Amino acid sequence: MLEIHLYFTPMLDNLDEFDRNDWYLYPVVNLSAAKACRDQAQYPKTVEYLNACSDRLEKIALDFFTVNLYGRKFGRKFILQLQNNLTVSRLLDYNNSERKKILTEIGLSTSEFKVFRDYSKHVLKDSLHQFYENNFTQTPSGIVLTESEELHLAHIEAENLKTFIEKLEKNCLRQFFY
Repeated sequence: MLEIHLYFTPMLDNLDEFDRNDWYLYPVVNLSAAKACRDQAQYPKTVEYLNACSDRLEKIALDFFTVNLYGRKFGRKFILQLQNNLTVSRLLDYNNSERKKILTEIGLSTSEFKVFRDYSKHVLKDSLHQFYENNFTQTPSGIVLTESEELHLAHIEAENLKTFIEKLEKNCLRQFFY
């Protein structure tokens, strides 16, 4: 079994259903991500819109980490449902009612969100620190851990990462049986 750590930008990096491997997802919220969202959504290139995009990306990331407390499967469902409900051009529409709608769709409630906000802020800070510590500059990027090695894959699309992992699994199986 492989362990995969994927750093991604919510709304910009489209994620598909995840395979049977152990995926750990880490949203990246930084100035570059906020600028990319603002530009892709074709919002005016002002500080106000940059701050608004950054704020919404941070809220999404914090909500994701809070949902992850219910289990990573719920975190994945949250991101996939978010992608189904919103596009980057509607990023600024993300608010408490949109979060509540997504949580209802995946079978969770919002009753304890404020209690865990400080925890989520700490986890986001740690994940960003690890992103930069691994010398990543763009998303999506990832780390694939096998029993014997650690592979860093910078700026790799999720679909390409899945293809790479499938090839890696085939090679591991071939070595095991031959």
